Amino acid sequence: MIYEYDFLNSNQLRQLVSIFDSGRFVDGAKTGPKEKWVKDNKQQEDPELNKMMNTSIAKFIRSSVISDLHPLNKVTPVLMLKYEEGQHYSEHIDFWKMYGIRTDYTAVILLNDDFEGGEHFIKIGEETIEKKLEPGRILFYPSEYVHGVRPVTKGVRKCVTFWMESSIPDPTMRYYIGELNKVHTKLVEHFELTEFEGGTDVFGIKTNRDIITALDHVVCGITKRSTLMRN
Repeated sequence: MIYEYDFLNSNQLRQLVSIFDSGRFVDGAKTGPKEKWVKDNKQQEDPELNKMMNTSIAKFIRSSVISDLHPLNKVTPVLMLKYEEGQHYSEHIDFWKMYGIRTDYTAVILLNDDFEGGEHFIKIGEETIEKKLEPGRILFYPSEYVHGVRPVTKGVRKCVTFWMESSIPDPTMRYYIGELNKVHTKLVEHFELTEFEGGTDVFGIKTNRDIITALDHVVCGITKRSTLMRN
């Protein structure tokens, strides 16, 4: 249940980097643990820039594949975080609720790659997965996974992070519906580009459009009956 997608194009990435670099950064102890051995980073505090970043991220989520593959109810405000040389975030679990929403997913977008160290790590049982994302890609995963950021050894790591509430409360159904939606997307792409080769209508299917309609019927039905929407 670790997901990684292309999220920002080059123009959008430049836009967010410009917002990020214009900010005033303060001690990251403003949110989260105060002890430096646990969390040592810097956080952007300019309210107007935070508002601009929040608006942009919300817009990009609505237009991305994420909203199609992983139905969402709410997204928290974004935190702009900077990790300078030696800074890190030790392993931790995010609180079950933030900014009034249930934290089903923790999301991270890296804005640069001209630094060393600073890998984002996620622990699943005995396995530890380390990620150094390409700038503009989004990584998200269940917030109850133990995770953190390795110490930066050179340069400055720039990222934004936020939390998302799924519209599917049950985590098992959340996983399977996400996987079903990915398969559905690939199958629809395939049938839109190929000719129907079947010679029988035993299932009432005579054309590729019939196949796509049948797939839509199943996916929409399962998703609709598994979601709990919020205003």
